[in-house]
Amino acid sequence: MIVSNTELAEMISTRISHDLIGNIGALSSALELLRESNNELDEGTLGILNTASSTLKARQTFFRIAFGLDTKSIDTQELNKICQDYLVTVGSRVSPLTLELNSPSSDLAKFFCLCVMIGAEVCVRGGNIAISVSKNNMTIDVKSDYPLSSPKIGVYKDILQNVLPQDNVSQYVQLIYLRELLGSEVPMNLSSEENHMQLVIG
Repeated sequence: MIVSNTELAEMISTRISHDLIGNIGALSSALELLRESNNELDEGTLGILNTASSTLKARQTFFRIAFGLDTKSIDTQELNKICQDYLVTVGSRVSPLTLELNSPSSDLAKFFCLCVMIGAEVCVRGGNIAISVSKNNMTIDVKSDYPLSSPKIGVYKDILQNVLPQDNVSQYVQLIYLRELLGSEVPMNLSSEENHMQLVIG
């Protein structure tokens, strides 16, 4: 799979914009409601402002680690919180996403965040994402009480076979970027069942 630096930058920019724009719009709408009510803040508008601002903060902090530079200074406790906060924004109260980070390392913060995104994307209605590091490999293990997204897993498998998706390619940039960072010589083996997906890296 040959992806130019420009193409990869476009994918990342599109994905970040897509994941932030909804809550930016919610903030704008809440401010418009505030103006229409002569700046009287009711509970509904306050709720919109709180939800949108906390979601934007959590996602922006997470994306800074996943796609940014100089991310090695973060400690493991902070990394865990950043990943947990991000999952709150993509899960739901009814079907939350839970996370287990085994042997997290500040040196691998970027990789952990990308792995969290990879796991979260295939969960349709909640699930648990476990990411572990051993001497020889890194493993993403996703389990859910509900079926995982077989179309997205299918696209993941295509990407690992060096085939880019024809549509919505930015929605898979987390795996494409991870693949580019590691290099094609690092093996990545994906297996899946209806309620379980495992990706072994290395």
